[in-house]
Amino acid sequence: MKKNRNTIIIIIVVALAFGAGLLWRWVQGTPYYALYQIGAGLKNRDLPTFLTYVNLESILNQQISESVSKLLSQAASETVDRITGPLGEIKIKITPEGDKSLSNLAIGQLQNYLQNKENPTLPSSFTLLALAGINVKKDYALVTLKKDKELLRMGMKKQEGLWRVVELNPEDTQKLIKTYLLPPKK
Repeated sequence: MKKNRNTIIIIIVVALAFGAGLLWRWVQGTPYYALYQIGAGLKNRDLPTFLTYVNLESILNQQISESVSKLLSQAASETVDRITGPLGEIKIKITPEGDKSLSNLAIGQLQNYLQNKENPTLPSSFTLLALAGINVKKDYALVTLKKDKELLRMGMKKQEGLWRVVELNPEDTQKLIKTYLLPPKK
C-alpha cells in the first residue's frame, strides 16, 4: 500500500514538472514574455537582453522612412501640387550600410545612457505588462502601452521563435520624444 502511494506521488510530481515545463516553454513564445524581457533589460541596464527582443535596425529604418516621407510629402504637396497635382505618398528606404551605421550609433547612445546609473529606466517589467494591451494575429502582434494620456503603439513580429519589436508608431514616438527628451521651450 505504501509502495503504491509513493509511486502515485512520484507520477504526480513528474506530471506536474512536465506540465510546468510545457507551460514555461509556451510562455517564452509569447509577446508578453518578450515585453517582460524588454522591461527587465532596461531596468537591469542589460543592453544585450534588450536588443534580443528589439530589432533596432528595423525600428530606426521605419521611423526615419516615416518621418522623411511625411516631410517630403508635405513639401511636395505645398509646391508641386499646385502645378502637377498630388504626387501620392513618397517612401524613403535607407541602405543596409546606413541602417547598420544608424543602428550602431543608437546602440552606442543607449549603452551610454544605461551605463550612467543616474539616468532613470522603466519602472519594472510587471508595470510594462500591466500597461500593455496585446492583440496577436498569427506572427504579428500590436502592442499598446497606455498610461494616462500617454500612448506608445508598437508592432512585434515572431522571428526565429522570439517575439521582437520591429516598429513603433511615429506619432507616438514624436510626442514622447518632445515630452521626455527635448528640453522645454523657453
